[in-house]
Amino acid sequence: MPILNRRRLLMAATAGGVMAAARPLRAQNKPDKLVYIGDNQGGWKRALTEDVAPAFEKETGIKVEFTLLPPDAWLARMKAEFGAGSSGIDIAQWSVGMAGWISPHMVDHHEVLATIEKRDPAFDWNDFLAGSKLAASYDRKLSGIPYRTTTGILVYQKALLAKAGFAAAPGTFAEFHKAALAVNTPPDRYAFGLMGKQGAGLYPSLASWLYSAGGRFLDFKTGEIFINDDKAVTALQFMADLVVKDKVTPPEVTTWEFDEIIAGGQRDRYVMAQTFAPYMTLINDPAISKTTGNWSADVVPGYTDKSQSRSWIDGHFLAVPKYAKNADWSIEFIRMACSKRWQLRSMERGNAPPRGSVLNDPSMAEKLGWPPTAARSIETGVPTPAHPAWSTLELTLRTGISEALQGQKSAKQALDAVAADWRRTLRRAGIGSG
Repeated sequence: MPILNRRRLLMAATAGGVMAAARPLRAQNKPDKLVYIGDNQGGWKRALTEDVAPAFEKETGIKVEFTLLPPDAWLARMKAEFGAGSSGIDIAQWSVGMAGWISPHMVDHHEVLATIEKRDPAFDWNDFLAGSKLAASYDRKLSGIPYRTTTGILVYQKALLAKAGFAAAPGTFAEFHKAALAVNTPPDRYAFGLMGKQGAGLYPSLASWLYSAGGRFLDFKTGEIFINDDKAVTALQFMADLVVKDKVTPPEVTTWEFDEIIAGGQRDRYVMAQTFAPYMTLINDPAISKTTGNWSADVVPGYTDKSQSRSWIDGHFLAVPKYAKNADWSIEFIRMACSKRWQLRSMERGNAPPRGSVLNDPSMAEKLGWPPTAARSIETGVPTPAHPAWSTLELTLRTGISEALQGQKSAKQALDAVAADWRRTLRRAGIGSG
């Protein structure tokens, strides 16, 4: 903080922000390296480690040292360093669900953005989709620059739907149900794949149905709980009926999570799935997939009209901690990584960029299929809850969803139990009146 405050005092008249934006980069002191901390999940970081970082080093002479850790260790490391006010991290990668606790430790990225736009007028903040900006903010503070924005879309085997008499992807719950019954051909191929394991995949499995039905989870400001209202119950019961009543899902879906939903598509175990947009690339992988070239994408169904389609948004942001001692150079790396040029390259390396121009690039649309659909979904999507209490609440939600998917309880019974537990948790956290 002392470094940033001193710069603010010295440069306020010309830069108007926390960084010395107007000074040429070559006039600034250069460190030997920048320290980047993030998680080690997913190959999408190859664009950062193998493309952007070498280009940055060639241009500036500064090496980027990547510390990529398993999720729990990544979280613990950042909490420990930021809690101590350590200057050991120059670039922090964080995800949507972290925003509530990490935001106080990040500089105001509206000021970072102002610095970037002075250095690079072509950076074009307007090109970033609205949902990605919303996800990068907490209590109206922009706490990072979007690098990866994932969302849920509908992936489907177009020819199999057409063969069953459906010229387009289902746009409503009723159309989806009708199509699912028509294309279900057990035991080899089922209509619908979903992540049904009692784990982290259950939230995205439910969220698109819930948001498209007009539902909400809760209001952290007032403590009001919506998880067991009519809209939420409708969404969960619809999803559970597909598994328990209609039996249009593979019997093993209650063991499926992230890797399994991909493998199920590759093995032709289902015709349709609501899943992460970039997963369509993996499902289509010609090296290992039996279904290469069969998949198309559309937004998830709305409740009674396609215009009601809403999905979840998650993703990762690149950010400058308040305590960073090389903040100007951190900003320069983020500017490069999030530029149109390198975002386009990152998509070829498995990333899901937040820029509309990149997702709608004709070559990417032709090559991958899903990017324009993801752009439409992100624009209206709902970010994963970011309040620090959400991680506790989600554990109870997983239990409720799992009970409904296994037919142990009706959706109403399961979600009433979730709501009761949430009230106790919120009361202990001092949120709302309980």
